[in-house]
Amino acid sequence: VHPMFGDVEYGSLDEYKSFAVVVDGKTQHVDVLTLESECDGITRTWYMLKHDLFTKQSKKAPYPSPMTKLQVLRYFSLWNQCVAFLLADLSPDVYHCMDYHAALAPLYMQADRQVPMILVLHNADYMGIVETDFINDRYWRTVAALRRLSLVFNLQTETIRKYCMFEGRFNMLKAGVAFIKETQGGRGVCGVSVNYAVELKREKTLFSGLPAIM
Repeated sequence: VHPMFGDVEYGSLDEYKSFAVVVDGKTQHVDVLTLESECDGITRTWYMLKHDLFTKQSKKAPYPSPMTKLQVLRYFSLWNQCVAFLLADLSPDVYHCMDYHAALAPLYMQADRQVPMILVLHNADYMGIVETDFINDRYWRTVAALRRLSLVFNLQTETIRKYCMFEGRFNMLKAGVAFIKETQGGRGVCGVSVNYAVELKREKTLFSGLPAIM
């Protein structure tokens, strides 16, 4: 599942379905298109998300910039809610989540629809941290940060506090790690290599309490 960027030629795509989610108090309509590719005899299906928040970005600049913009939070809220919708719709055996980008998706799913998660870390230095203190938004300055984050991400304030706050900052990777700790006994976090997994376990406090990073 991936956003569509405005400067990429995707070729022929098939319409899958359209749906709506709520981002920052406003209903957003998203179109999902699919394409298939084959590798080593395995057919892979790509689910591409079409929305103005995504298509205004490019392959070289896939995320809104800088990371202190409110638009960044809306972007990731939309992405995570789309992934959650498709997880519930497709009911895969495993949710393979790469880094922080869609680590909040399980927070939107009902307990009986949850999918086991594998969180694969390629670069955990960033962790999806957004410095909300520097967001220049009139409403942000007059409303408590957790309440504002709750509105942007369409999640309860307590959910944001429990799963997305780490060392006083909003942290998207924390959501995936906390979910795996809570529902899978801490098993399901992987490093892109053995050496990187050892480094993360040794140096990053976010991963303390995990039985291992594979």
